[in-house]
Formats: sequence, C-alpha cells, structure tokens
Amino acid sequence: MADDSRLQSNIRPLNARIAQQIAASDARREASRRHYDHAHRLREKRIILVGLAVASIFLVQLILGQVRLHAANQTLSKSEVSLQSVQKDGKALHKTAEQLKDPAYLQQILRDKYGYSRKDEIIYNLPDRS
Repeated sequence: MADDSRLQSNIRPLNARIAQQIAASDARREASRRHYDHAHRLREKRIILVGLAVASIFLVQLILGQVRLHAANQTLSKSEVSLQSVQKDGKALHKTAEQLKDPAYLQQILRDKYGYSRKDEIIYNLPDRS
C-alpha cells in the first residue's frame, strides 16, 4: 500500500472556474504588458524629442555666437588697419612738425610753395621739360 500511494499522482485536474481565472489573469497580464510597452515607447519618444529640442537650441546659440565672433573679428581687423593708417599719418605729421622748427626748411617751403624771395633777388620761372 505504501508503494501505491507513492505512485499516485499529486496532480489534480483543474475545475472550470479556476481555469477561467487563470485564462483571465493571462489576458490581463498580456494587456498590462502591452500597456507598459506602449507607455515605454511613448516616454522614449518624448525624451528623444526634448533632447533634440535642447540640442537644437544649443546648436542655434553656437551658430549665432560664431556669427557674432566673425563680425567682431572683421570689425577688429578694420579697426587695426585704420589704427595703422592713423599712426602712419601721425608719424608723418610729427616729422613735418619737427622739420617746421628748422628755419632752412621753412625758407625752402616759402620759396617753393609761395614764391617768396629775398630782397633784391630775381626769380626765373623755367618751363617744365614734359
């Protein structure tokens, strides 16, 4: 008898009510899994869209910054050229101011530009050789 009880199966057939509950539970679990997957995909899409929006804002700011930097560099280049020109003119004017302190140079300018002459001096105007 002891051997017969060991050979007896512990598996019992399910009644119809429990089988229906298990089937309904499987359907609910599958519906829940589909809902979770759908919500997960939706969340992923939203995160990607927000990330792309933030990245595009940073990209636009970077491009605008580069445009402003380029414009500032061009303005700086123009200002440097202008400064060099003004410095060159300033040196030339300083040189002229120093020469104007020399009486011989003043006398030469008065003779060349304005036609002044010394007392009892005769000036001859010769034609150009062109």
